[in-house]
Amino acid sequence: MLTPSRAALFATLFLASKPLYAVPFKVCALYPHLKDSYWISVNQGMAERANEYGMALKVMEAGGYANQDTQVEQFYKCQAWGADLVLLGSVSYQIDPRIKSQFSKTPTLAVINQVEPDSVIATVGVSWYEMGKNLGLFINNRFKPNSRVKTLIMYGPRGRGGNQFINKGVSDAVEPDRLEVVGELYGSNSAAVQRQLLKDYLADNPVPELIIGGAVSTEVAVNELRQPLAEGKTRILSSYLTHGVYRALLRGKILMANSDQMRLQGKMSIDAAHRWQKGETLPRVMGPSIISLTPGYHLDLVDDSLSSPGFMPVYEVTADPNR
Repeated sequence: MLTPSRAALFATLFLASKPLYAVPFKVCALYPHLKDSYWISVNQGMAERANEYGMALKVMEAGGYANQDTQVEQFYKCQAWGADLVLLGSVSYQIDPRIKSQFSKTPTLAVINQVEPDSVIATVGVSWYEMGKNLGLFINNRFKPNSRVKTLIMYGPRGRGGNQFINKGVSDAVEPDRLEVVGELYGSNSAAVQRQLLKDYLADNPVPELIIGGAVSTEVAVNELRQPLAEGKTRILSSYLTHGVYRALLRGKILMANSDQMRLQGKMSIDAAHRWQKGETLPRVMGPSIISLTPGYHLDLVDDSLSSPGFMPVYEVTADPNR
């Protein structure tokens, strides 16, 4: 029979022999939306890497770029959950003061969408200005000087998701008289909204020779302008990549699309969180290279861009205590 002192000693030795697991590192990721496969691809990259590190990951999406209040509420939910770090896919370049005031309590990294300088620890993403510049340089190589190609702009929501920077990059890179912009249409990154914008425009205007748009807009244009595309009267450029844009590239319906390797960016975001957890100093900006995709060129380089077939969004990754 064990005496009280011997029992206490035995308990101490027994507990010391058992592995002590650290509290899991908790990362909360906020997205503008999950309406298209761009952010779904980011999501898969984050989920994959969080699993590899054994991190806890919670994902919330605001439902659209107009839903600033929703994203603010979700930031507070991240704090209530006990997030050690927030990965913020901001709905606006200017961070809401209600969120910014919490940065001293909850360290935050910007993901994908650029935000005002020096407001976050670091940014994981590519320059949307460079994405636009990449489109502009392609236009210079594709269209002759003084061709004044009649062009319709359809980037998505005005001034959101980096569209203002894409537009500036295109404008700065395109040589004079290559394009004649005949219209600019702005609206939510919703297929229904973009389709209606295009239909309303076409009801009163000729079919444009060129459409430069975001992925949702260009997917809609491919479906709505089948005849002009087949006859070579209209061509389409996409500022970023989705599965629908990729399929259109394979069919020769889209002339060129950027890929900023969004699935890889999802992984890099979790990598950055892991580095911060270890106390490393992060570069101000981290991101992959931009790839130009055209029919028959670089179309095999999408493993780090697009989510796997059949992948469904992951909203929570449970930490594995055995890692």
